Amino acid sequence: MDLLRHAVTDENPDRPLAPTWDEYRDWLLPKWNTLLDSNPDERQMQEFLESHPCLLPGATDSVGHGGHHGASFSSVIRQPPLQGLGPKRVPDFMWVRRDTGAIRPICIEIESPGKSWFNKNRTPTAELTQAIDQLTEWKIWFNSPENRLIFAKTYAPSYSHRPIEPQFVLVFGRNAEFKVGSSKHDDPDYMRLKRDHMLRRDEHFFTYDQLRPEREAEDYATITNSVYEWFLNSIPPTFGTGAHITELSRIVSDPSEAITKTALASPARKAYLLERWKYWRSVALAPESYAYGLGRE
Repeated sequence: MDLLRHAVTDENPDRPLAPTWDEYRDWLLPKWNTLLDSNPDERQMQEFLESHPCLLPGATDSVGHGGHHGASFSSVIRQPPLQGLGPKRVPDFMWVRRDTGAIRPICIEIESPGKSWFNKNRTPTAELTQAIDQLTEWKIWFNSPENRLIFAKTYAPSYSHRPIEPQFVLVFGRNAEFKVGSSKHDDPDYMRLKRDHMLRRDEHFFTYDQLRPEREAEDYATITNSVYEWFLNSIPPTFGTGAHITELSRIVSDPSEAITKTALASPARKAYLLERWKYWRSVALAPESYAYGLGRE
């Protein structure tokens, strides 16, 4: 049997296993809460979320509708280039969910948890106004048919003939601004209501306190697209190989740096992941190949 044409998921019970989802979640949440309480800047939030994309909204149906075929490349895309927008105007993160009806990009802008939504006089802060303007720029970009065509071929090549229905997410500030006893506002309930009424079509607002690990994203990596190639930035401890990574391994040839820095993974597990990545990449690049089994290795 030609193994490259008849790939089979490794089910050896003695293989080095990944941490369970419960183990990962129980390890992750205290670190997440400690980070939020340390008055972190946007760079720190970017780095943490790159390593743990299960915290980002939009990996599943939590934002918008559809996308039942999962995210493109089983990954979130870090600072994805959008042709014509400068490097400081692109999303911080982007999921590209897909289904039989459409390509559904989820463009995410993150700001510092320490920023306020509103001034004491109930007007939006300058930081909030600038962040919302960022969403507007993305909306205008996606409104162009030419941009949509380029986007589909770059970020969802197998679905490029389908319509694109983007959603736009802002992660900003903390819940404390809208709670009696911790808010600087004399009527925090009113300010929460005002925030909710500022939402426009296809927009979604979150505070950092609303972000929670989504189990459906336990296998999702973080990748970066340069002009000519893709890079793997990180994988979560629960990441597993198998037939589901053929799309990702096809575009990423060398995952070694990302695998090496993976938290909670033993040296044996890291070596195993690298070996199996090479295997599934060979499957992905082989003509007329197909795989048996939907399990995770």
